[in-house]
Amino acid sequence: MGRRALLLLLLSFLAPWATIALRPALRALGSLHLPTNPTSLPAVAKNYSVLYFQQKVDHFGFNTVKTFNQRYLVADKYWKKNGGSILFYTGNEGDIIWFCNNTVVCQYLKNPNVSDSLLLQNIFQALNVYYNYSGQVKCLNISETATSSLGTLGWSYQACTEVVMPFCTNGVDDMFEPHSWNLKELSDDCFQQWGVRPRPSWITTMYGGKNISSHTNIVFSNGELDPWSGGGVTKDITDTLVAVTISEGAHHLDLRTKNALDPMSVLLARSLEVRHMKNWIRDFYDSAGKQH
Repeated sequence: MGRRALLLLLLSFLAPWATIALRPALRALGSLHLPTNPTSLPAVAKNYSVLYFQQKVDHFGFNTVKTFNQRYLVADKYWKKNGGSILFYTGNEGDIIWFCNNTVVCQYLKNPNVSDSLLLQNIFQALNVYYNYSGQVKCLNISETATSSLGTLGWSYQACTEVVMPFCTNGVDDMFEPHSWNLKELSDDCFQQWGVRPRPSWITTMYGGKNISSHTNIVFSNGELDPWSGGGVTKDITDTLVAVTISEGAHHLDLRTKNALDPMSVLLARSLEVRHMKNWIRDFYDSAGKQH
């Protein structure tokens, strides 16, 4: 396995949307065990630069040309400037600073001139940063895609049943190894892991796809700084199918705990959402009272 493949392999593990079922070669990493008495990882100096670039908000269509300043970090302390490889670490929904301060990946990958065996061990140590940040885990669970408090395998099961999201890569327009979308392969992997098979048409059959005008009492909230908003409902459909647009909001910011730094648009969105729900509850009881 080449070094480029190993670096991309590392990225696929660190990204939350990584493939649901792991190929046999990748599962081998999950069987690597830590020392009997693991120790916590040392604190890491903030050896990075904070930069910004103009990012498109909508990657799904051409209805908006809005952009926002997307933050990214550059850590080049161990980078070989003349022809050195670049590790592009992405895919998290959390604070990028937090992830960077708790990710010491580069210190294990700073020397490319090592044997394949040692390189594999170094990649394991890099994975260990993500999957064993506490230093207390004896065996890595590389199929884990969420925090334990949320149910570490919940998304895997959901993606194997109701929320089927096709992914494919070609190695030309992206940074990953070529891999075609294969529903049968996904189905077989899901069946092996969960004993279930995905239902690609379930969501549109159950909820109507774009034809949802007969539904009621739904708030569709979208932050204008959330790239996913391009695929969301951003205009009212009926009086009870309402869209709440948050000009200063990112991904589901309105659903997070109240914070002193919350922008006014988020505070107003939460207030509007609560008002809609109170109205729906009141209307329900008014209607029930009239029937009796």
